Amino acid sequence: MERAEDIIKFWFGKVEESAFPTANRTHIWFGHDAAVDDEIRSKFSYDLEKAVLGEYSDWEKNSRSSLALIILFDQFSRHIYRDTPLAFAQDHRALDLCLHGIERQYDHLISLIERAFFYFPLMHSENVEIQATSIRAYKILLDLSFPEAKGIFENFLDHSLQHFDIVKRFGRFPDRNQALGRISTEEEIKYLEKEYLQGDK
Repeated sequence: MERAEDIIKFWFGKVEESAFPTANRTHIWFGHDAAVDDEIRSKFSYDLEKAVLGEYSDWEKNSRSSLALIILFDQFSRHIYRDTPLAFAQDHRALDLCLHGIERQYDHLISLIERAFFYFPLMHSENVEIQATSIRAYKILLDLSFPEAKGIFENFLDHSLQHFDIVKRFGRFPDRNQALGRISTEEEIKYLEKEYLQGDK
């Protein structure tokens, strides 16, 4: 499981020591930086390939290695294969791991910031009922967080609410349409144009 810990350490850095993510950490998590994509690709593409082939299936047996698998499938895939169909190809596996982990209460055995990313497959789902589950999960994290960290978890909840609204409105995420070869509706095109002009592409 050493490799699983390498993945977790890379993704979270020293957040646990400071309780707050640094600007560099949030840039890795939420930025669109080719250099970050390249670093993740060079360090972890082999792990993603092995995980896709089922060679890391034993990681599903405990909380932390399940988290590492979710990060591989849900986060690293988006960096390694950005703007291609492969960026989303493992979403179903990440979601299965997340739901399975919640059922086994794996999420109760990791830190709050780690739980935030354990739940990301819920937020990335194009199923509105799963999106509702995401909102409930992030509300719980906000309730459990210390006062000095409330802002971080409020942001996660806000993102969850935004994702829910998009899926409720369109039944999917329109910003994936181009990568997935899906035809956008007129309403989706107007939405995407508005988001682009607002700098939230």
